[in-house]
Amino acid sequence: MSTKKPVSEALTDALETVYPDSVYPETYVGTATEYVVWNYSVINEVWAESVPQAARYLVQVHLYSPRGKDPTAAILALEQALSAAGFTWPARTDASDKEGQHHVLECEYCDGGGYYGHT
Repeated sequence: MSTKKPVSEALTDALETVYPDSVYPETYVGTATEYVVWNYSVINEVWAESVPQAARYLVQVHLYSPRGKDPTAAILALEQALSAAGFTWPARTDASDKEGQHHVLECEYCDGGGYYGHT
């Protein structure tokens, strides 16, 4: 049985250490100028009796911030928080445009111990 947190809980807990009250799953509908949104896909692993016994999560963390603000320290803090929570060290993509800064951190999280990693 796994002792890891479910991926949603692990993501929220890790990211809120950097951006308390500004972390949202999938969609942000507020008015803040700086916030974090996350999403993931699941790849089932380690099959037994036609049921996945583990899961690998492909995670994307999106940091949105205003143009002109230096995001370097925030990005590093997010990377460190994810790594400390058991995620792989993220790859980083700058997806910024004329509307503002958008930095995408992509990493993985694995969990085992029953269907989708939860018993």
